[in-house]
Amino acid sequence: MTLTLYGVDIWSVSLLFARVGAMLMLLPGFGETAVPPRVRLAFALAFSICLAPTIADRIPDPVNSAWGMSLQVATETMIGVLLGGAARFLISALATAGQLIGLELGLAFAQTADPTMTQSGQVLAVFMSLMGVALIFATGLDHMFLQGIIGSYSVIAPGAPAPVGDAAQLALEAVSTSFRVGFQIAMPLLAAGLIFRLGMGVLSRLIPQIQVFFVALPLQVLGGLVVLALGLSTGMLIWLDSLERYATWLR
Repeated sequence: MTLTLYGVDIWSVSLLFARVGAMLMLLPGFGETAVPPRVRLAFALAFSICLAPTIADRIPDPVNSAWGMSLQVATETMIGVLLGGAARFLISALATAGQLIGLELGLAFAQTADPTMTQSGQVLAVFMSLMGVALIFATGLDHMFLQGIIGSYSVIAPGAPAPVGDAAQLALEAVSTSFRVGFQIAMPLLAAGLIFRLGMGVLSRLIPQIQVFFVALPLQVLGGLVVLALGLSTGMLIWLDSLERYATWLR
């Protein structure tokens, strides 16, 4: 027996909402803590209702017990958390890059309010996180993620058992990619800092009377900001490319 409300199949929408809601709570742009959870859940419900007629033929029938139906919904929720969490790992690459750059510039202890996390954070990490969220919507990656939610039902069919082995592999790849991209973004600053410190070391040996620390700190901050301005666009393109490849895989 099919239970409907105003022509909407409640079971299909419920099963879709379990995965869609979990993904939207974690996807970059949509899953930021600055967006109220009720707004995210309301959008996920509306998206599930619109999506239900398209995927209705692939939705499995509910089992005859409440425990079995709960297991089906929980499995879809776990799949949504897996796919959305992998994208959330990728956005953490900006925080990693910001921390590395802050250490290199001597601004590691500079804190400011982080609207994406509703708490204080390192100033450069907050700056790069805000830039990343803005670029997601400016470049249309938010549309690709919405298409990726629909495409995820081709990657993992609705009602299929949770792919535990593939989930572990996906999480491992997402974490490794996050650290690799974060290091690539900070690489120009790390290389310039190494060269600068070598030069300061040679200078301190040649002219011991100079207080190298007081001379080097303003130059370190100023030079680091210049290198950051020159290399930031390339680093953000690398990060956007990693998000685009993941969204394309979902589609």
